[in-house]
Amino acid sequence: MTARALQWLPVPDIASEFGSLSYSFDGEAVSVTMHGERSLSLSFAGVVALRFEDECPGYDPLPHPLPMLQPTVTFPLLMVEGSEWLRVFEPIYSGRKHFALITSDHLLQLLAKPNVVAEWLAP
Repeated sequence: MTARALQWLPVPDIASEFGSLSYSFDGEAVSVTMHGERSLSLSFAGVVALRFEDECPGYDPLPHPLPMLQPTVTFPLLMVEGSEWLRVFEPIYSGRKHFALITSDHLLQLLAKPNVVAEWLAP
């Protein structure tokens, strides 16, 4: 199966890009805050792999074409179907998904269970 990146919509109304993100982890749980005009909180469970880097094609380049938010802005929340990275982990950790979180400054990719808790934070 050829990998492809799809828009992931855990909350409605994603209308602008995010400038940066911050994250923390505790065991298999990772909490991410996407910082922008509005900040978004994401809580992932069952995380088995995580890669953080400056926003660029790095260790695990994302499949192209990438979904776009605007003509020159990549959609910030992606799920990668057919991920080779995920395929390596599936024999040991089943039921995970490959997520990619993109901001102007950062790229965070993680393999986690699909039941993500997402909510807009109050300004």
